[in-house]
Amino acid sequence: MTVTSIDQAVAGTELRRAMGLWATGISVITTQSEGFVAGLVSNSLTSVSLDPPLVSWAVDKRSTSFDIWNTAQSFAVHILSESDRDLARRFAAKGTDKFAELAWEPGVLGSPIVAADVPRLECRVWQRVDAGDHVILIGEAVRVQISESFRPLTNHSYWAK
Repeated sequence: MTVTSIDQAVAGTELRRAMGLWATGISVITTQSEGFVAGLVSNSLTSVSLDPPLVSWAVDKRSTSFDIWNTAQSFAVHILSESDRDLARRFAAKGTDKFAELAWEPGVLGSPIVAADVPRLECRVWQRVDAGDHVILIGEAVRVQISESFRPLTNHSYWAK
């Protein structure tokens, strides 16, 4: 077991490796702003508050689509199932047009809906919080779709195949 001394700085790669052991769900989050669409894979999604209904997730400031995320007024969260590995791979790819030849439609707030049969949240941006090399987006859920028969895609099941 590797142990970091309190006097040593924890490297980002060490933190990523440790947090990769924590089972989390995988989501695709999409948005549109000023005519541009963006989407990415996130496992930082978490519930924040029930009243008002808030969720949060974090976007890397080095993301090529960061400017879109930083001006977007809404986003859609697609909670992926085990059968959505291809969608996860598509939105995890760097330097590609993630929406090329992908059927999607605008949600109630305009964010792209890319998977109609998964649990989904459509959120209005409520607050942005600067957090190191990321920005945390907090969104107020304005619409929720729940799937009753659902097997979530987790970071552990994604890498297992």
